[in-house]
Amino acid sequence: MVETEGKVAIGIIRNQGKYLVMKRSEQTSSSGLWTFPGGKIEEDESVKEAAKREIREETGLETEVLRTGESYTNKGELGLWKIFPVLMESDTRNVEMNHEHSEHRWIDPKELEGLETLGEIQAPEKLGLR
Repeated sequence: MVETEGKVAIGIIRNQGKYLVMKRSEQTSSSGLWTFPGGKIEEDESVKEAAKREIREETGLETEVLRTGESYTNKGELGLWKIFPVLMESDTRNVEMNHEHSEHRWIDPKELEGLETLGEIQAPEKLGLR
């Protein structure tokens, strides 16, 4: 089995048929790359709790969890991570970014192919979106 650096919950946030992607800022690892918002799952958290917390911290959005997808391993600048995708719904597109991201867009999942992304993003497939 491959050793990973940890577990990460990522939020695939939907609003009016589009999904939120964010560009990592110069102040973070993997800067300049696009990804879905999320972060490390803390010891006492469930995947859903971690996703909601990270989304609130990184975007200011309050979200509703719709479902989780199958986990996968992804390579980032700091090593291999076990990724847990979570499909979420937001009733607004008013994103309040913190220092971790420099830009955000609401896109169709097909548009991911045109972006320089952090590792191989499999979350849309794992959630049945593509």
